[in-house]
Order: sequence, then C-alpha cells, then structure tokens
Amino acid sequence: VEISEDIVLLGHEFIDEIYDLIWLVMPGYYRKGTYEMGKYFGIFKYGKLVSITGQRMQTNQFIEVSAVVTHPEYTRKGLAKQLIAHTTKEILKENKTPILHTNKCNLAIPLYEKLGFELTRDMNWWLYRIK
Repeated sequence: VEISEDIVLLGHEFIDEIYDLIWLVMPGYYRKGTYEMGKYFGIFKYGKLVSITGQRMQTNQFIEVSAVVTHPEYTRKGLAKQLIAHTTKEILKENKTPILHTNKCNLAIPLYEKLGFELTRDMNWWLYRIK
C-alpha cells in the first residue's frame, strides 16, 4: 500500500480528539482509557483529526488493530487503508501478528481482506448484566 498521507503517532494530547471521532462514528465502542492499551495513529486534514487506527488487545504473540475510524466526510479516500497498512507494519516490526475483529456486516471486511487479513472464525458475543 502506498502511503501518501502524513501519518502521525498520536500522543496523549490527542486523547479527546480520538475519543470524539470514535464516538461520532461508533458510539459506545471506546473509553478514554483505551488509549493506554497501545499506539494510536492518525491523519489530519485542515488541522482536524479525520481518521485513526489504534492498538488494543496484546499478547506476546499478537496485537489487535483497533479503532479503525474515519470521519464520515472523509470516507472512501483511502485514509483507513493507509492507516491499517501503517499500523500493521508497526506490529510486524515487533515480531507480532496483527489481528482484528469486526461485526459480520461491516462494510470494511473486503478492505481488510484486500490488505491480507483472513477470516479465521465466526464468534458470538454476549453481554451480561447484573440486574
């Protein structure tokens, strides 16, 4: 994947912008403390954070590519593609396997497959609450 955008390692000073962008696109998915789980990378347009990827779950063998989000005004411009490729390369530099998970109906699945990710299993998620 050709990287034509400036990809920025997002420091703690961007935590509010990361949070706001993710909640704009996927409400309920992300908490501010999630930032502490790994590196986050972003692309800015006109001084505004418009696309990000991050790292979340990690073991000695793998790191999850997470929080793949692009502002609705900037989708279909290849920003997420470049960020996923960049984040994947960063994970491979650590001699770990990049993984990701998503919902079955996610329209980005063909992009993930084009970037080399393979469907390995279908998982069901359950949410339990104490009443």
